[in-house]
Amino acid sequence: MSGFRHFTRRALLTGAACALLIPVAAAAQDASEAQATPTSDTSDSADIVVTALKRSERLQDVPASVSVVSATDLTKQGVVRFSDYATRVPGLSLTSVRTGQSQVTLRGITTGAAQSASSTGYYIDEAPIGSVNAYAGGSTTTPDLDPSDLSQIEVLKGPQGTLYGAGAVGGLLKFVTASPSFSELGGRISGGVTDVAHGAMGYAGRGVINIPLVTDQLTVHVSGFYRRDAGYIDNVNARIGRDDINRATVRGGRAVLAMKLGPDVRLDLSAIGQDTKTRGLNTVDVDAVTLQPLFGRLTQNRNVVEGGFTKFRLYNATLRADLGVIDLVSSTTYQHTAFSQVTDVTRSFGALLGGLFGIPALGVRSTQNTRTERWSEEARANAEGIANGLLDLQAGFYWTHERDSNRIPSFDPFLTTSGAALPLPNIVTAAILSKYEEYSLFGNATLHLGDKFDVLGGVRYSHDKQDYFQDYSGLIIGARRINTGKEKADIATYLVSPRYKLSDNAMVYGRVASGYRPGGPNAVPPPSVFVAPDTFAPDRLTQYEIGFKGQTADRTLSIDAALFYTNWKDIQIQTSAAGFNFFVNGGKARSQGAEATIRYRPVADLNFGLNAGYTDAKLVSAAPAAGGVDGDRLPYVPRLAGSFTADYDIPLGATMKANIGGSVNYIGNRRSDYSQKFAKRLDAYTTVDLRAGFGDGAWSLSAFARNLTDKQAINVVAPAGLAPSNTAGQVYGASFIQPRTIGVEAALRF
Repeated sequence: MSGFRHFTRRALLTGAACALLIPVAAAAQDASEAQATPTSDTSDSADIVVTALKRSERLQDVPASVSVVSATDLTKQGVVRFSDYATRVPGLSLTSVRTGQSQVTLRGITTGAAQSASSTGYYIDEAPIGSVNAYAGGSTTTPDLDPSDLSQIEVLKGPQGTLYGAGAVGGLLKFVTASPSFSELGGRISGGVTDVAHGAMGYAGRGVINIPLVTDQLTVHVSGFYRRDAGYIDNVNARIGRDDINRATVRGGRAVLAMKLGPDVRLDLSAIGQDTKTRGLNTVDVDAVTLQPLFGRLTQNRNVVEGGFTKFRLYNATLRADLGVIDLVSSTTYQHTAFSQVTDVTRSFGALLGGLFGIPALGVRSTQNTRTERWSEEARANAEGIANGLLDLQAGFYWTHERDSNRIPSFDPFLTTSGAALPLPNIVTAAILSKYEEYSLFGNATLHLGDKFDVLGGVRYSHDKQDYFQDYSGLIIGARRINTGKEKADIATYLVSPRYKLSDNAMVYGRVASGYRPGGPNAVPPPSVFVAPDTFAPDRLTQYEIGFKGQTADRTLSIDAALFYTNWKDIQIQTSAAGFNFFVNGGKARSQGAEATIRYRPVADLNFGLNAGYTDAKLVSAAPAAGGVDGDRLPYVPRLAGSFTADYDIPLGATMKANIGGSVNYIGNRRSDYSQKFAKRLDAYTTVDLRAGFGDGAWSLSAFARNLTDKQAINVVAPAGLAPSNTAGQVYGASFIQPRTIGVEAALRF
C-alpha cells in the first residue's frame, strides 16, 4: 500500500540471507505431464526436468541459470519455509520478520525491505500468484508454501518478462506440485517434532492420498498438513509478556481432480489453501549503535500482542491438448489472499502523541488489513520441429485482473501501564482501494542452425491500466484527504539467447533479457506537504548473461557457472513526507556477479557439492528520495556467499539404506539501508547443518540439526521509531537467524 501503508511497518520490515545450492536430481517423465518427478535429494540416476521455458526440458539444456530444489525430502531436513530454502539457491536473498510473509530477492534486484511491488515473480505450476500492484504489498504477501505436496522448486535467475510478464525483473520462483497418478492407489503419512534452542517444541503432521477413480482416465489426489513452528522470542513486557511469542501455526491442503478427456487431452482442476497464524514478530530489541540486545538475548518489549493471520486460496483449471504438431495449454486461475496484522507503534506514534497530549504512558496499537482477488488466463501454443526441424515456436495470450484493498481501520490509543483504552480523537483511518488489469501477447522462436547451435528469441507486448481510490482521515492527517488516480502503459520486453552444444552433456550459452515492474497512479500527499508526481513510471531492467553447463557422461562431475551484468533504471522508490508514503522514480543501479556450482560423485552413493557466488549490487547514480548516494550497496545483498555439502548413502540390505549428510553455509556481510539513513553493517556468518536417516522405501526415520553451533547473527534490522537513528539507546528491531534446531521425522508410504 502506498500512502500510509508502510509507514507503520517500515521499522519492522527488512532483511536478507543468501547462500548457494547445488541443483539436485529428479527423475525424468513423460513431457505431457509438464512437471518433474522427484527422487531423493542425493539421487544421481536421472536427469533433472524443468519447465522454465514453459515446456518440459532437461535442466542441462536450458540456456539460462535455473536452480532446482527437490522438495521430496525437505521436510526430513526441517526445511519448510522460504528462510530454509534461502541457503539452497544461488543469488537468493530473503527478508522476513513474520512467519508466512517473505520478500524474495534474486541477484540483488531490490531497493530494500520496504519496497511494495515485488521484484520476483511467483507461480504454482501454471498459476501466477501474488500481486503485481504496488498498493497491495505484493513483495511480502506471497504465500510461504509448506513443501508437503510439492515436487520441486524451480528458481529462474534474471528478468523473465518475455515468458512471465510484469514483476519478474529479478527472476521467478516456481512451485511445481506433485503430479497425480492415473494408475496407482497410494499415499504417505508423516509426522515430526522439533526443538529450538532457547525456545519451545514444534510439531507437524502431513498426509497425502492418490485414488484412481477410473484407471488411466480419472483420478483424485488430496493432501493436507498441520504444523506448529516453535517460537524462540520472549516478550519481557511487565503487563502482557510471555515466552516464545513468535510461534506460528500453519495448516493447509491441496486437492486435484485430473481427467483425460481423450488420448491426448487432459484437464486438471486444483484447489490449494493455506492459513498461517502468528502471535508475534521474529524481532529482538537492540541498540541503534551497537546492535546489542537491550533486554537480553532473543527478547523484545511489546505493549501489544502483535498477532498476524494470512489466508491464501488458489483455484486453477489447466487444459492440455496434444494435436500432433501443436500442443495447446490453457490455464485459468482465481486467487484470494487476505492478510491482517496488529502492530505495536508505541515507540513511534505513541511517543509523538504522548508529548502532544501530555500522556507519557501513551501506547498505540495499529491494525492493518490487506486483500487481493485476482483472476488470470493464459492460453499458448507450442510447435516443435517446424520446417524439418529448423524452428520451434511458441505463442500465447495472457490476461490478469486484480482488485486490492489495503486498510488501516484505526490506531487505538491506550495506557501502557494498564492497557486501558483512551478516549482520544481518531488518530488515523486510511484505505487504498485499487484495480490492476493487464493484457499481453508473447511469442518465442528457436532457430536451429545445425545440430549444435541454436538461437532462442522472444518478445512480449503488454498493456496495463490501473486506478485507485485513497481515503485518509484522522488527527495525524489533518483535513480528510481523498485522492483518485489512473495510469496506463504499453511495455515491450525481449529475450535473445544463443546456445552452442559442445557435446550431449556440455554447452555454452548467452542471454540478453529485459523485464519491468508496472508503474501506477501515485498516492500523493497534500501539496502543502510535498509536491509529488501524479503517477510513477515503470522501472526497467536489462541483464546480460553468459554461462556454461557440463557434466561427464557418467554424471560423476557436473559444473554449472554463469556471469551476469544488469542495468536497472527508473527505479521505483517509496519515500515519505509528513507521514505520507508515495512513489517516485529515481536513480540507477547495477548488479553484476558470478555463480558457480560443482557437483562431484567420486564413488557410488557419495556426493559432494561446492558452491560459490559473488554479487556486486549498487547504485550508480544518486537516489535522494531513498537516501542513497552514488556507490551505495543495495540493501541486504551479500557480496560473497557459498556452501559446501556432502551426502552419503549406506546400503544396509536388499531394500534398506541409511544416509548421512551435512552442509556448511557462509553468508557475507551486508548493509541494511542507504548511507543517508544510518545504514548498519551486518557481519558475515557461517552455519553448520547435519542430517541422517534410514528406511526401506516403505518407511523412513530421519533426524536433522540446523545451525548446529547455535550461531547468533542478524539478517534483518530497522528502526523502531519514526526515523533511522545513530544515537545510543535508540531502539532498533533486529531479526536473528533461527537458533539451533534439532528434529526428527517418521514417514510411512502405502
